[in-house]
Amino acid sequence: MTENQNPPPYEPPGQPAEPAPPPPPPPVAPSPADPKEVEEGKVFAILSYALSFIGIPFFLVPLIMRNNHFSLYHAKQCLMIWIAGLAVSIVGGALTVICIGVVILVAGLIFLLVLDVIGLINAINGVQKPIPLIGQWGEDWFKGLQKQ
Repeated sequence: MTENQNPPPYEPPGQPAEPAPPPPPPPVAPSPADPKEVEEGKVFAILSYALSFIGIPFFLVPLIMRNNHFSLYHAKQCLMIWIAGLAVSIVGGALTVICIGVVILVAGLIFLLVLDVIGLINAINGVQKPIPLIGQWGEDWFKGLQKQ
């Protein structure tokens, strides 16, 4: 062997090399919602987003009742919008001292209003789709809240 070549790693005779780890499982596609379940829960899902416009936390009703999968899904998404709104308010309020807080508050609240409208459109159309950017966290954080 020349000086630039490395010798092959030592393998004891009769023992195979370490096997490769198995590939990760494919992602699970969300199951389509039962049309009857969607129709029964659509009113509560729509009200969860619509009443958020005027500051009424109606999404708590489906979260407490947990009797419909569709309305519960959208209540969890709406809860994420409220949590994000609380975060925007805290950060923006703290930064008003240096005058950038007002800009953060206005931009954040407009963004949350857009997310609320997207969620409302999804609920009206009977679609269980996470809202952009924060919706996936809602699915992860509140996955323990299931239909009873």
